Amino acid sequence: MAISILHVGLPLEHPLIPVEDRAKIRARLDALQRRMRAAGYEYEILCVAPDGGMEEFKAELRARGCDGVVLGGGVVGNPEMSYFMEQLVDAVHAVIPKAKIMFHSHAEEVSTTVGRWFPAPRS
Repeated sequence: MAISILHVGLPLEHPLIPVEDRAKIRARLDALQRRMRAAGYEYEILCVAPDGGMEEFKAELRARGCDGVVLGGGVVGNPEMSYFMEQLVDAVHAVIPKAKIMFHSHAEEVSTTVGRWFPAPRS
């Protein structure tokens, strides 16, 4: 059974994400998802808005399940998102207590970050 990783970040329409950067970020996320899947992971990207409440996020966690959750750089790297990041971590702990919670600042770091906890199924 493949290792399932859920990558959680802000919706690209979020006001903290500059409009001029959105296409570039989308392309990086798409490339990241392809790389992670090629490495043998079940890798899904989920956008969660801070003002959307945690119940919908918890429902997604229940429905999907996963071995690990990667919190994206838009959340991790922004001090304005500290409380939101804490809410995400708390939700993961509440719904999937055995899931590893991982943080990254740049898409290029994700395979290393995930690999620390879950060696790539296809090396």
